[in-house]
Amino acid sequence: MKNKLLIALTILMVVLAACTPKEVAKPEEPAVEQPAVEQPVEEVVEKVEEVVEEVVEKVEEVVEEVIEEVEEIVEPASGTITLYTSEPEGKVAEMVADFNKLYPDVTVDVFRSGSGEVIAKIQAEKEAGEIQADLIWFADIDFFDKLADEDLFLVYRPAGSDVVDEMFHYNGDRYQEVRFIFNIIAYNTTLVKTPPTSWKDLLDPQYAGMVGMPSALYSGAAFNHVGTFANMPGFGWEYYEALNDNGVVVERANGGVQAKVASGEFAIVQVVDFMARDVKNEGSPVEHIWPEEGALLIPTPIGILSSTKNPNAAKAFMDYMFTDSAQKLFVKQGYVSVIDGVEPPAGVPDMADFKVLMPDFEYIAANRDLIRSEFERLFGAPVE
Repeated sequence: MKNKLLIALTILMVVLAACTPKEVAKPEEPAVEQPAVEQPVEEVVEKVEEVVEEVVEKVEEVVEEVIEEVEEIVEPASGTITLYTSEPEGKVAEMVADFNKLYPDVTVDVFRSGSGEVIAKIQAEKEAGEIQADLIWFADIDFFDKLADEDLFLVYRPAGSDVVDEMFHYNGDRYQEVRFIFNIIAYNTTLVKTPPTSWKDLLDPQYAGMVGMPSALYSGAAFNHVGTFANMPGFGWEYYEALNDNGVVVERANGGVQAKVASGEFAIVQVVDFMARDVKNEGSPVEHIWPEEGALLIPTPIGILSSTKNPNAAKAFMDYMFTDSAQKLFVKQGYVSVIDGVEPPAGVPDMADFKVLMPDFEYIAANRDLIRSEFERLFGAPVE
Protein backbone atom coordinates (compact mmCIF):
# COMPACT_ATOMS: atom_id res chain seq x y z
CA MET A 1 0.00 0.00 0.00
CA LYS A 2 2.92 2.35 0.75
CA ASN A 3 4.16 1.84 -2.80
CA LYS A 4 0.77 2.77 -4.24
CA LEU A 5 0.65 5.94 -2.16
CA LEU A 6 4.13 6.91 -3.35
CA ILE A 7 3.13 6.26 -6.97
CA ALA A 8 0.00 8.38 -6.60
CA LEU A 9 1.91 11.25 -4.99
CA THR A 10 4.66 11.08 -7.62
CA ILE A 11 2.16 11.24 -10.48
CA LEU A 12 0.38 14.18 -8.85
CA MET A 13 3.68 16.03 -8.48
CA VAL A 14 4.48 15.42 -12.16
CA VAL A 15 1.07 16.73 -13.22
CA LEU A 16 1.41 19.83 -11.02
CA ALA A 17 4.89 20.45 -12.31
CA ALA A 18 3.71 20.17 -15.90
CA CYS A 19 0.81 22.54 -15.33
CA THR A 20 2.78 25.18 -13.41
CA PRO A 21 3.86 28.12 -15.61
CA LYS A 22 7.57 28.63 -15.75
CA GLU A 23 9.29 32.03 -15.80
CA VAL A 24 11.62 32.11 -18.75
CA ALA A 25 14.66 34.39 -18.64
CA LYS A 26 14.83 36.73 -21.62
CA PRO A 27 18.23 36.73 -23.31
CA GLU A 28 19.95 40.11 -23.42
CA GLU A 29 20.70 39.84 -27.11
CA PRO A 30 20.64 36.85 -29.41
CA ALA A 31 24.01 35.97 -30.83
CA VAL A 32 22.51 35.05 -34.18
CA GLU A 33 19.14 35.96 -35.48
CA GLN A 34 17.01 32.83 -36.06
CA PRO A 35 14.09 32.72 -38.44
CA ALA A 36 10.70 32.54 -36.77
CA VAL A 37 9.20 29.03 -36.70
CA GLU A 38 5.50 28.54 -36.58
CA GLN A 39 4.53 26.12 -33.79
CA PRO A 40 1.49 23.87 -34.26
CA VAL A 41 0.02 25.26 -31.07
CA GLU A 42 -3.35 23.53 -31.32
CA GLU A 43 -1.72 20.14 -31.82
CA VAL A 44 0.59 20.65 -28.86
CA VAL A 45 -2.27 21.75 -26.60
CA GLU A 46 -4.39 18.77 -27.68
CA LYS A 47 -1.54 16.35 -26.98
CA VAL A 48 -0.88 17.88 -23.56
CA GLU A 49 -4.58 17.60 -22.67
CA GLU A 50 -4.58 13.92 -23.67
CA VAL A 51 -1.53 13.19 -21.52
CA VAL A 52 -2.97 15.07 -18.54
CA GLU A 53 -6.27 13.19 -18.89
CA GLU A 54 -4.48 9.82 -18.92
CA VAL A 55 -2.41 10.77 -15.88
CA VAL A 56 -5.47 11.94 -13.94
CA GLU A 57 -7.28 8.66 -14.74
CA LYS A 58 -4.30 6.68 -13.47
CA VAL A 59 -4.15 8.74 -10.28
CA GLU A 60 -7.86 8.11 -9.69
CA GLU A 61 -7.38 4.35 -10.15
CA VAL A 62 -4.46 4.23 -7.72
CA VAL A 63 -6.31 6.35 -5.16
CA GLU A 64 -9.35 4.05 -5.36
CA GLU A 65 -7.15 1.00 -4.73
CA VAL A 66 -5.46 2.71 -1.79
CA ILE A 67 -8.84 3.66 -0.29
CA GLU A 68 -10.05 0.04 -0.60
CA GLU A 69 -6.95 -1.26 1.17
CA VAL A 70 -7.20 1.36 3.92
CA GLU A 71 -10.85 0.44 4.48
CA GLU A 72 -9.88 -3.23 4.86
CA ILE A 73 -7.24 -2.31 7.44
CA VAL A 74 -9.46 0.06 9.39
CA GLU A 75 -12.51 -2.23 9.38
CA PRO A 76 -11.97 -5.08 11.90
CA ALA A 77 -12.43 -8.62 10.60
CA SER A 78 -15.92 -9.92 11.30
CA GLY A 79 -18.66 -12.09 9.84
CA THR A 80 -18.48 -15.69 8.65
CA ILE A 81 -15.96 -17.55 6.50
CA THR A 82 -16.08 -21.16 5.33
CA LEU A 83 -13.04 -23.44 5.23
CA TYR A 84 -12.88 -26.68 3.23
CA THR A 85 -10.09 -28.92 4.53
CA SER A 86 -8.72 -32.42 4.88
CA GLU A 87 -6.96 -31.61 8.15
CA PRO A 88 -7.91 -33.64 11.26
CA GLU A 89 -11.14 -32.29 12.69
CA GLY A 90 -9.94 -31.98 16.29
CA LYS A 91 -6.79 -30.11 15.33
CA VAL A 92 -8.73 -27.70 13.10
CA ALA A 93 -11.24 -27.03 15.89
CA GLU A 94 -8.38 -26.25 18.28
CA MET A 95 -6.83 -23.91 15.72
CA VAL A 96 -10.11 -22.08 15.06
CA ALA A 97 -10.57 -21.57 18.82
CA ASP A 98 -7.08 -20.06 18.99
CA PHE A 99 -7.81 -17.85 15.97
CA ASN A 100 -10.97 -16.57 17.69
CA LYS A 101 -8.89 -15.29 20.60
CA LEU A 102 -7.46 -12.75 18.16
CA TYR A 103 -10.57 -12.34 16.00
CA PRO A 104 -13.61 -12.99 18.22
CA ASP A 105 -16.05 -11.49 15.70
CA VAL A 106 -15.23 -14.01 12.94
CA THR A 107 -17.14 -17.29 12.70
CA VAL A 108 -15.30 -20.09 10.87
CA ASP A 109 -17.51 -22.82 9.40
CA VAL A 110 -15.55 -25.97 8.54
CA PHE A 111 -16.24 -28.74 6.03
CA ARG A 112 -13.82 -31.57 6.70
CA SER A 113 -13.23 -34.75 4.68
CA GLY A 114 -10.48 -36.56 2.80
CA SER A 115 -8.77 -34.64 0.00
CA GLY A 116 -10.60 -36.67 -2.65
CA GLU A 117 -14.03 -35.81 -1.27
CA VAL A 118 -13.09 -32.16 -0.74
CA ILE A 119 -12.02 -31.98 -4.38
CA ALA A 120 -15.26 -33.64 -5.51
CA LYS A 121 -17.28 -31.07 -3.53
CA ILE A 122 -15.32 -28.16 -5.02
CA GLN A 123 -15.72 -29.49 -8.56
CA ALA A 124 -19.47 -30.00 -8.12
CA GLU A 125 -19.93 -26.48 -6.74
CA LYS A 126 -17.78 -24.99 -9.49
CA GLU A 127 -19.91 -26.69 -12.14
CA ALA A 128 -23.04 -25.44 -10.36
CA GLY A 129 -21.80 -21.86 -10.63
CA GLU A 130 -19.83 -20.94 -7.50
CA ILE A 131 -17.59 -22.60 -4.92
CA GLN A 132 -19.07 -21.96 -1.48
CA ALA A 133 -15.77 -21.97 0.42
CA ASP A 134 -13.81 -18.83 1.26
CA LEU A 135 -10.61 -20.79 1.90
CA ILE A 136 -9.43 -24.28 0.97
CA TRP A 137 -6.68 -26.28 2.72
CA PHE A 138 -5.70 -29.83 1.81
CA ALA A 139 -2.94 -32.05 0.43
CA ASP A 140 -3.27 -31.82 -3.34
CA ILE A 141 -1.20 -28.95 -4.68
CA ASP A 142 -1.69 -30.08 -8.27
CA PHE A 143 -5.43 -29.47 -7.90
CA PHE A 144 -4.66 -26.02 -6.45
CA ASP A 145 -2.54 -25.31 -9.54
CA LYS A 146 -5.45 -26.24 -11.81
CA LEU A 147 -7.76 -23.84 -9.94
CA ALA A 148 -5.08 -21.14 -10.19
CA ASP A 149 -4.97 -21.65 -13.96
CA GLU A 150 -8.64 -20.59 -13.94
CA ASP A 151 -7.80 -17.52 -11.82
CA LEU A 152 -9.86 -18.79 -8.88
CA PHE A 153 -7.50 -17.65 -6.10
CA LEU A 154 -6.97 -14.27 -4.47
CA VAL A 155 -3.31 -13.23 -4.60
CA TYR A 156 -2.29 -12.48 -1.02
CA ARG A 157 0.93 -12.68 1.00
CA PRO A 158 -0.03 -12.99 4.67
CA ALA A 159 1.46 -10.69 7.28
CA GLY A 160 4.45 -12.32 8.97
CA SER A 161 5.07 -14.82 6.17
CA ASP A 162 8.09 -13.08 4.63
CA VAL A 163 10.37 -15.16 6.88
CA VAL A 164 9.24 -18.34 5.10
CA ASP A 165 11.34 -19.71 2.22
CA GLU A 166 10.08 -18.35 -1.12
CA MET A 167 9.53 -21.87 -2.47
CA PHE A 168 6.60 -22.25 -0.06
CA HIS A 169 4.83 -19.11 -1.29
CA TYR A 170 3.18 -21.06 -4.06
CA ASN A 171 2.17 -19.78 -7.51
CA GLY A 172 2.78 -16.07 -6.97
CA ASP A 173 1.28 -15.95 -3.45
CA ARG A 174 -1.98 -17.60 -4.44
CA TYR A 175 -1.57 -20.21 -1.70
CA GLN A 176 0.84 -20.85 1.14
CA GLU A 177 2.48 -23.62 3.15
CA VAL A 178 1.84 -23.00 6.85
CA ARG A 179 3.50 -26.07 8.45
CA PHE A 180 5.20 -29.25 7.28
CA ILE A 181 4.05 -32.87 7.26
CA PHE A 182 5.91 -35.91 5.92
CA ASN A 183 5.11 -39.45 4.85
CA ILE A 184 7.17 -41.84 6.96
CA ILE A 185 7.09 -45.45 8.21
CA ALA A 186 5.56 -46.28 11.60
CA TYR A 187 5.46 -49.65 13.36
CA ASN A 188 3.94 -51.36 16.38
CA THR A 189 6.77 -52.16 18.78
CA THR A 190 5.02 -55.21 20.26
CA LEU A 191 4.80 -56.84 16.83
CA VAL A 192 8.00 -55.70 15.13
CA LYS A 193 11.35 -56.42 16.74
CA THR A 194 13.44 -55.67 13.65
CA PRO A 195 11.88 -52.52 12.17
CA PRO A 196 12.38 -51.48 8.54
CA THR A 197 14.79 -48.67 7.78
CA SER A 198 13.79 -47.87 4.20
CA TRP A 199 10.80 -47.82 1.86
CA LYS A 200 12.18 -50.83 -0.01
CA ASP A 201 12.26 -52.81 3.23
CA LEU A 202 8.46 -52.99 3.03
CA LEU A 203 8.96 -55.56 0.26
CA ASP A 204 10.84 -57.91 2.61
CA PRO A 205 9.05 -61.29 2.88
CA GLN A 206 9.36 -61.11 6.68
CA TYR A 207 6.77 -58.30 6.56
CA ALA A 208 4.37 -60.13 4.22
CA GLY A 209 0.77 -59.30 5.09
CA MET A 210 1.87 -56.96 7.90
CA VAL A 211 1.91 -53.61 6.06
CA GLY A 212 -0.93 -51.09 5.67
CA MET A 213 -1.16 -47.83 3.73
CA PRO A 214 -3.81 -45.21 2.86
CA SER A 215 -5.55 -45.13 -0.51
CA ALA A 216 -4.39 -42.78 -3.26
CA LEU A 217 -8.05 -42.66 -4.33
CA TYR A 218 -9.02 -40.84 -1.13
CA SER A 219 -5.95 -39.41 0.64
CA GLY A 220 -4.08 -36.47 -0.88
CA ALA A 221 -0.91 -37.43 0.97
CA ALA A 222 -1.13 -40.98 -0.41
CA PHE A 223 -1.81 -39.67 -3.92
CA ASN A 224 1.32 -37.50 -3.78
CA HIS A 225 3.29 -40.48 -2.47
CA VAL A 226 2.20 -42.86 -5.22
CA GLY A 227 2.61 -40.20 -7.92
CA THR A 228 6.19 -39.56 -6.77
CA PHE A 229 7.38 -43.13 -6.22
CA ALA A 230 5.76 -44.39 -9.45
CA ASN A 231 8.22 -42.23 -11.39
CA MET A 232 11.23 -42.55 -9.06
CA PRO A 233 14.32 -44.43 -10.28
CA GLY A 234 14.59 -47.74 -8.45
CA PHE A 235 10.86 -47.79 -7.61
CA GLY A 236 8.28 -47.17 -10.36
CA TRP A 237 5.02 -49.07 -10.73
CA GLU A 238 7.05 -52.26 -10.24
CA TYR A 239 7.44 -51.24 -6.59
CA TYR A 240 3.68 -51.12 -6.17
CA GLU A 241 3.29 -54.44 -7.98
CA ALA A 242 5.74 -55.91 -5.46
CA LEU A 243 3.93 -54.31 -2.50
CA ASN A 244 0.72 -55.89 -3.71
CA ASP A 245 2.45 -59.27 -4.07
CA ASN A 246 3.73 -58.91 -0.49
CA GLY A 247 0.17 -58.56 0.81
CA VAL A 248 -0.05 -54.83 1.60
CA VAL A 249 -3.53 -53.80 2.81
CA VAL A 250 -5.02 -50.49 1.68
CA GLU A 251 -7.09 -48.41 4.08
CA ARG A 252 -9.26 -45.48 3.07
CA ALA A 253 -7.29 -42.74 4.84
CA ASN A 254 -4.37 -41.99 7.13
CA GLY A 255 -6.69 -41.99 10.14
CA GLY A 256 -7.60 -45.64 9.60
CA VAL A 257 -3.96 -46.61 9.12
CA GLN A 258 -3.06 -44.71 12.29
CA ALA A 259 -5.74 -46.47 14.36
CA LYS A 260 -4.81 -49.94 13.12
CA VAL A 261 -1.08 -49.67 13.77
CA ALA A 262 -1.91 -48.42 17.27
CA SER A 263 -4.26 -51.36 17.92
CA GLY A 264 -1.91 -53.94 16.38
CA GLU A 265 -4.11 -54.82 13.41
CA PHE A 266 -1.25 -53.53 11.24
CA ALA A 267 2.36 -54.09 12.26
CA ILE A 268 3.89 -51.53 9.88
CA VAL A 269 2.33 -48.61 7.99
CA GLN A 270 3.01 -45.77 5.62
CA VAL A 271 1.50 -42.77 7.41
CA VAL A 272 1.84 -39.02 7.94
CA ASP A 273 4.47 -38.37 10.62
CA PHE A 274 2.41 -36.38 13.14
CA MET A 275 -0.19 -39.17 13.32
CA ALA A 276 2.45 -41.66 14.47
CA ARG A 277 3.53 -39.25 17.21
CA ASP A 278 -0.07 -38.62 18.24
CA VAL A 279 -0.82 -42.28 19.03
CA LYS A 280 2.57 -42.73 20.70
CA ASN A 281 1.84 -39.74 22.95
CA GLU A 282 -1.53 -41.31 23.79
CA GLY A 283 0.28 -44.41 25.08
CA SER A 284 0.18 -46.75 22.09
CA PRO A 285 3.27 -48.90 21.37
CA VAL A 286 4.16 -47.05 18.18
CA GLU A 287 7.47 -45.70 16.89
CA HIS A 288 8.38 -44.25 13.52
CA ILE A 289 11.46 -44.02 11.35
CA TRP A 290 12.71 -41.54 8.78
CA PRO A 291 13.38 -43.79 5.74
CA GLU A 292 16.85 -43.90 4.23
CA GLU A 293 15.58 -42.82 0.80
CA GLY A 294 13.91 -39.81 2.41
CA ALA A 295 10.69 -38.69 4.08
CA LEU A 296 8.27 -37.32 1.49
CA LEU A 297 7.22 -33.74 2.22
CA ILE A 298 3.48 -33.47 1.58
CA PRO A 299 2.43 -29.97 0.45
CA THR A 300 -0.80 -28.94 2.18
CA PRO A 301 -1.41 -25.43 0.85
CA ILE A 302 -4.08 -23.02 2.02
CA GLY A 303 -5.46 -20.21 -0.11
CA ILE A 304 -8.31 -17.71 -0.41
CA LEU A 305 -10.71 -18.19 -3.29
CA SER A 306 -11.31 -15.11 -5.43
CA SER A 307 -15.06 -15.62 -5.03
CA THR A 308 -14.93 -15.01 -1.27
CA LYS A 309 -17.63 -12.70 0.06
CA ASN A 310 -15.52 -11.80 3.10
CA PRO A 311 -11.93 -11.15 1.98
CA ASN A 312 -11.12 -9.15 5.10
CA ALA A 313 -11.87 -12.06 7.45
CA ALA A 314 -10.26 -14.57 5.08
CA LYS A 315 -7.04 -12.52 5.03
CA ALA A 316 -7.14 -12.30 8.83
CA PHE A 317 -7.30 -16.10 8.94
CA MET A 318 -4.28 -16.35 6.65
CA ASP A 319 -2.38 -13.77 8.72
CA TYR A 320 -3.12 -15.78 11.86
CA MET A 321 -1.40 -18.85 10.38
CA PHE A 322 1.99 -17.13 10.63
CA THR A 323 1.62 -15.72 14.15
CA ASP A 324 3.71 -17.05 17.03
CA SER A 325 0.51 -18.38 18.56
CA ALA A 326 -0.40 -20.45 15.49
CA GLN A 327 3.10 -21.78 14.87
CA LYS A 328 3.48 -22.84 18.51
CA LEU A 329 0.08 -24.51 18.34
CA PHE A 330 1.15 -26.42 15.22
CA VAL A 331 4.22 -27.73 17.08
CA LYS A 332 2.03 -28.67 20.06
CA GLN A 333 -0.18 -30.59 17.62
CA GLY A 334 2.84 -32.52 16.34
CA TYR A 335 3.60 -30.57 13.16
CA VAL A 336 6.94 -29.13 12.04
CA SER A 337 6.86 -25.33 11.83
CA VAL A 338 7.36 -23.67 8.45
CA ILE A 339 9.41 -20.94 10.15
CA ASP A 340 13.12 -21.55 10.69
CA GLY A 341 14.21 -21.47 14.31
CA VAL A 342 10.96 -22.76 15.81
CA GLU A 343 11.69 -25.89 17.85
CA PRO A 344 10.21 -29.04 16.27
CA PRO A 345 8.01 -31.43 18.25
CA ALA A 346 9.75 -33.75 20.72
CA GLY A 347 11.52 -36.59 18.96
CA VAL A 348 11.63 -34.88 15.57
CA PRO A 349 15.10 -34.15 14.17
CA ASP A 350 15.93 -30.87 12.55
CA MET A 351 15.02 -30.92 8.84
CA ALA A 352 18.70 -30.49 8.04
CA ASP A 353 19.38 -33.84 9.73
CA PHE A 354 17.15 -36.11 7.64
CA LYS A 355 16.63 -36.53 3.93
CA VAL A 356 13.56 -34.79 2.51
CA LEU A 357 11.95 -35.89 -0.75
CA MET A 358 9.84 -33.43 -2.71
CA PRO A 359 6.81 -34.63 -4.69
CA ASP A 360 7.25 -35.17 -8.42
CA PHE A 361 4.92 -32.30 -9.34
CA GLU A 362 5.49 -32.60 -13.08
CA TYR A 363 4.67 -36.32 -13.27
CA ILE A 364 1.66 -35.97 -10.97
CA ALA A 365 0.22 -33.07 -12.99
CA ALA A 366 0.57 -34.97 -16.26
CA ASN A 367 -0.67 -38.34 -14.98
CA ARG A 368 -3.51 -37.80 -12.49
CA ASP A 369 -5.87 -40.23 -14.22
CA LEU A 370 -3.14 -42.83 -14.77
CA ILE A 371 -2.11 -42.73 -11.10
CA ARG A 372 -5.67 -43.32 -9.98
CA SER A 373 -6.42 -46.04 -12.52
CA GLU A 374 -3.20 -47.96 -11.89
CA PHE A 375 -3.64 -47.75 -8.13
CA GLU A 376 -7.21 -49.00 -8.41
CA ARG A 377 -6.13 -51.80 -10.75
CA LEU A 378 -3.56 -53.00 -8.23
CA PHE A 379 -5.36 -52.49 -4.94
CA GLY A 380 -9.02 -51.97 -5.74
CA ALA A 381 -11.30 -49.75 -3.66
CA PRO A 382 -10.03 -48.99 -0.15
CA VAL A 383 -11.25 -50.94 2.88
CA GLU A 384 -13.94 -48.92 4.69
